[in-house]
Amino acid sequence: MASSAERHDLLFAAELSEQAKRYDEMGDAMKKLAMMKVELSPEERLAFSMAYKKAIEPLRSSWGILQQVKTNEEINGAKQKVIRIREFQEKIESGLSSICDEVMSLLDKHLIPFTANDENRVFYLKMKGDYYRYMAEYKTGSEKKKAINNSLKAYQTATVEAEGLPPLNPIMLGSNLNYSVFLYDIVKARRRAMAVARRTVDAAEGEIESKKLNKEMYEDSMTILDLIKDNLARWAADVPLGSDDIFFIFLYLDISSIHILLFYITFCNHVLIFFTRFSIAMVLSFV
Repeated sequence: MASSAERHDLLFAAELSEQAKRYDEMGDAMKKLAMMKVELSPEERLAFSMAYKKAIEPLRSSWGILQQVKTNEEINGAKQKVIRIREFQEKIESGLSSICDEVMSLLDKHLIPFTANDENRVFYLKMKGDYYRYMAEYKTGSEKKKAINNSLKAYQTATVEAEGLPPLNPIMLGSNLNYSVFLYDIVKARRRAMAVARRTVDAAEGEIESKKLNKEMYEDSMTILDLIKDNLARWAADVPLGSDDIFFIFLYLDISSIHILLFYITFCNHVLIFFTRFSIAMVLSFV
């Protein structure tokens, strides 16, 4: 059983490492704390998340920059440069995968099974969705699809678990913010992303109007809510007139569900053809 003194020392070491910008040491301290299989406090939970965020963000940024350079070189037809860029990217991808795998292991084996706190559970599931989303950014083929499926499952579970939290809870808002970004940027299910964001904003504003506010979380909640609103405004200008959620449906429904959907689409198509021909026949009969 972990003592409070051990936990305090590890948290202090992590906070000290963060101030010194020694993020590897910060991660080591929080990994040890997470492996104690205890219910983390809000401060410990935040430090755990921050340690891995500080480790992975520079790699994600580097990979994204190289991806843009590679795209430009592909347009220019510079095949040898593209090969060199891919070699560089693969090294970065190895680091990304190492961090993501470690986070998943800690969440699945040491944190999620040992939490009875709804807020903690939503936080961890959101974090799981985030790191699978990061994997989906650079994976390809079946590995990309697997990462997307796992991210989707984590975000959806977090949404269900968050139903008992207040609409202005910052953990719940943060989870919905990232879920909507995942739907928009990774899955390309843009109307669905907007629906998630809109429901979140409507529920939160309803609580603001009813004045059921927790002053301690109000500032954080308003910051996240503003981000969701900004996304909605930007997405509204980007989303095309046609629905793009058919991709989402076919990617994630199981085979039996897809068969049912295809049957329904075929049936509707035949009905449409029948009524079109019937209408034409009726018009011609009066000519």
